[in-house]
Amino acid sequence: MTTQHVRAAAGDTYDHLGLRLRMRLTGQETAGGLALIEHVGRRGAGSPLHRHTREAETFIVLDGELDGWSDEDRTLVSAGDTLYLPSGSEHAYRVRSATARFLLLITPAGFEQFFINDGVPSDPDAELPSVPGPPPPEAVERLAQILTDYGVFITGPPPTP
Repeated sequence: MTTQHVRAAAGDTYDHLGLRLRMRLTGQETAGGLALIEHVGRRGAGSPLHRHTREAETFIVLDGELDGWSDEDRTLVSAGDTLYLPSGSEHAYRVRSATARFLLLITPAGFEQFFINDGVPSDPDAELPSVPGPPPPEAVERLAQILTDYGVFITGPPPTP
C-alpha cells in the first residue's frame, strides 16, 4: 500500500438510486482497509432498510441534512455531524434537506464494488439525478439478490419520517 493523495476533482463518478457518487478511495488503493465515497443527492434519495454482515458504515455530512435510522432509533444528521453504523445494525438513510453532500466511510472495503458494478457511470458536472419513485417488486428482488453477494440483506422498505 502506498500513500494516497486524492485531489478534489479526482475519482470515478456513478449515479445510483438517485445519488451521485464519487469514488474517493477504494479497497484497491487501501489494501482493503477502507473505502471512501462522496455522495450528493436531492431530498428523498436514500436506501431501504438493510443490514451489512461485514462492513461498518460511517456517514460524515458536509452540507445539508440526512435522516438516519439504526435499529429502533431515528436521528437527524446535520452538516458537521457524523453517524457511525456498526456491522449487523439494521439501518437506512434519506436526504432530508433540498440537497446534501456527505462522505460514506466503509470499513473494511469491499462494498464499494456494489456501487461501481450497479451504478451508471456519470459526468460529475452533470445535473444531479432525479430521485426514483418506489421501485417495482421485481427491481427490489433483483437488488436484494445482488446485495446477498456482498453480505448485505434488505430488511424492509425505506422508512418514512
